[in-house]
Amino acid sequence: MKVKTIKILPAKKENSQLFTIKDDTSCKLELTSDVIGYVLTYCNQNLGTYETNNPDLLLVKFLEALAEFNKGDAQNVKKRLTHLIDKNSIILNQQYPTTYKNNTLKYILGLENNIIKTACIEQNLTYQQLADAIGVSESSLRSSVSTNKVSKQVEKSIKMYLKIAHLEKELAEVNTIKRTLKSWLS
Repeated sequence: MKVKTIKILPAKKENSQLFTIKDDTSCKLELTSDVIGYVLTYCNQNLGTYETNNPDLLLVKFLEALAEFNKGDAQNVKKRLTHLIDKNSIILNQQYPTTYKNNTLKYILGLENNIIKTACIEQNLTYQQLADAIGVSESSLRSSVSTNKVSKQVEKSIKMYLKIAHLEKELAEVNTIKRTLKSWLS
């Protein structure tokens, strides 16, 4: 089976410009399917129409360029996106979400520096769930978010929580591979 070459072509060059991330929490980045291709919009502003047979690749390339433009962390965009994959997606080459709220967009681009917000986005947790997991009160966690002052103890607890979550995910993947190999060998 021959793999098709993926083409990401801007339909309108003047509308495919990168932008500075706004502080407006109501803004969101959206990728919507259109008759011609895929349309990217941010804060209801059209960024152009793109033709591709792989919308995930389009998102990765666009978000990497956007991270670089906003002085974020372009090298880890794909890694952050993997935390948001929709494992139940039945559409080929479209596992990444197609809508990103501003706080999630900042996380993906490496612009979010509050470890509490980052952990909640990455692990898809509420403040209450994270507070319960690390043994602090939700009000204490919310206060830390609003003042952007996170104690060393909370920061260390969140880092340990994230490390454990990542290791558990790796272990689950290894166990899946192990089961698959066992079934092939039997």
